[in-house]
Amino acid sequence: MNKTVLSNGLTVITEHQEKAVSTLICYWVKAGGHHELNYPFGIAHFLEHMRFKGTASRSKERIMEEVSEIGGRLNASTSPEWTRYFIYTPYDEWQHGTEFLTDLIFGSIFPEQEIAIEKSVVIEEIKRAEDNPQMYGSRLLLRMLRGMHPERAGNLGTESSVTSITRDDLIRFNREYYQPHNIVLVVTGHIDHGKLVAYLESIVPPAEGYNAPPKLEKLKRSKLDGRTVYIERDIRQAQLHWGMYGPDRESPDRYAGYVAVRLLQSRLTKEIRTERGLAYAVTAEMNTMFSEGAITGYAAAALDRIDEVKRIIVAEFIRLKTESVPEDELFRAKKSITGRHLIAEDQRESLNARLASEHIFGVSFDPVEFADRVLEVEADDVMRFAETYFQDNSMLFVQVSKDAGESESNAEQTA
Repeated sequence: MNKTVLSNGLTVITEHQEKAVSTLICYWVKAGGHHELNYPFGIAHFLEHMRFKGTASRSKERIMEEVSEIGGRLNASTSPEWTRYFIYTPYDEWQHGTEFLTDLIFGSIFPEQEIAIEKSVVIEEIKRAEDNPQMYGSRLLLRMLRGMHPERAGNLGTESSVTSITRDDLIRFNREYYQPHNIVLVVTGHIDHGKLVAYLESIVPPAEGYNAPPKLEKLKRSKLDGRTVYIERDIRQAQLHWGMYGPDRESPDRYAGYVAVRLLQSRLTKEIRTERGLAYAVTAEMNTMFSEGAITGYAAAALDRIDEVKRIIVAEFIRLKTESVPEDELFRAKKSITGRHLIAEDQRESLNARLASEHIFGVSFDPVEFADRVLEVEADDVMRFAETYFQDNSMLFVQVSKDAGESESNAEQTA
């Protein structure tokens, strides 16, 4: 791995892979859906869309044509804590790809006539999520977990918030967060670090001063009380989402948490799907970010069996708190986590993301160290984790079904 800070403050990180015949070029910006406290919600995601609508030197049509001409693959995504823009190029087109992506990051002009068009696109994206009962239930659950932070309601924003975004808002958000000191360029695959740095110094714009963006605060937690929020939809299955607060990315509890949640996933799948045939899809997962952490799950079943599913979920929580996990089951869970993690980390995009995260958040993400820490987890650690986080009154259920026990409007007000 090589790392250089350019004269304008942009950090450049590369990992050369000699036998690779392609190059992944990715700009990572430390700004996402959780950085919108003083902006219309959804602006980080909307700004990502608008970067493809033209620069000072390229029209939106030319942007797509150039990618096709070099056989590249271009995309972007917005998360709660970062936004990334990337292009895959053949190894001998890295310079073209670098100039192209740099122009998108530093040269986008956000044409006024394109803003209204793209608002319609994003609003249709929001409607699609709301029309899907599974996606809607998941989004509502997270919104309620983040109830003390309305700016974290979701990356897409709402129809009204997206409609309210102006070009001045885009320019202000761009000026605050899309400054070189708040961005890292990570290139993995076939790349010469020295040539890349020299080329970048010739094309990146100078910094216009540096004002550090406000630091993202840790999540303030709401009182959940183990309640169920009911949403009425004309669907044949009942969709059950559940969630609670969990450790964040800096908490030492997270290693025991990964194991506990993997055990929970396996046990719920066995009991709900395999043994009783109540549901097809059963999930349990732990999501750790630097500003928050959550443990969530999902199951879909016939409406007259959904209470049975809920009782099983609660019973398995209690079991993890009161019964020591057998050694063979514990070992299988840990090996499942570490095996999948190590395999995933060998992929180009995972490597790129790890190198970016280490710089953006200032912590080590060594995959072997992660595996070692997970393998050190013992049965007592799992029980302590379960006792800390798996409490009946710290849970929240969201049920989307044909017959609701509470009106949707009341549920929305609660959120």
